[in-house]
Amino acid sequence: MCGRYRRRSDKQRIAEAFGIHIGLEDLYLEPEDDIAPGSMQPVVLTGESGEREIALMRWGFKLPDRLLFNARAEGIEEAKFWKDSFQQRRCLVPADAIFEWKDAEKGKKKSKYEFAIPGQEPFGMAGVWKLWKNPKANQWERTFAIITGEPNELMQPIHDRMTVFMEPRDYAEYLTPAERPPVHLLRILPANEMRATLVEKPDITGKQPSLFDGQ
Repeated sequence: MCGRYRRRSDKQRIAEAFGIHIGLEDLYLEPEDDIAPGSMQPVVLTGESGEREIALMRWGFKLPDRLLFNARAEGIEEAKFWKDSFQQRRCLVPADAIFEWKDAEKGKKKSKYEFAIPGQEPFGMAGVWKLWKNPKANQWERTFAIITGEPNELMQPIHDRMTVFMEPRDYAEYLTPAERPPVHLLRILPANEMRATLVEKPDITGKQPSLFDGQ
């Protein structure tokens, strides 16, 4: 799954990476190192004008008993809750890294890993969005979820789900409205294109955290 991520790229870097040329004047983005569900974050989508734009949306669909901040790639085009959003409201979520925690024995602290894609800062996470009525403000808000799929060889020892990372060459197809939703783009990113860093673990040996990648 994806439950935490980092975004250090500013709006200009995001605009360059995702081919955005409008709507930047009044947008201000603070870098964030620990982005959590429920927060307002920038996403990239195709606007009403037909051009790409950055919009601030709340991460997670609020239900009475839970917050849905991830959507499973498997069967998303048919899933009752997600199919309309995947058909009509696809988006990309800019990030510079994601975080996952490896399970540990009961009573022990989980190891925290950072996953990045060297050469892609920021990268685009596949997402979907929809409208949600905030009962406190009595106003409609745009909310988004990040799509997850099966893990690659690098992620598998850490977690059994992985963010669907969109290849830059596929940004246009993923964001363009189409009669048939682009399920074929929800692919697993090869492990050798990613890097994982152990960033937080109880230091019981005095050794430094290890750095490893998929190669």
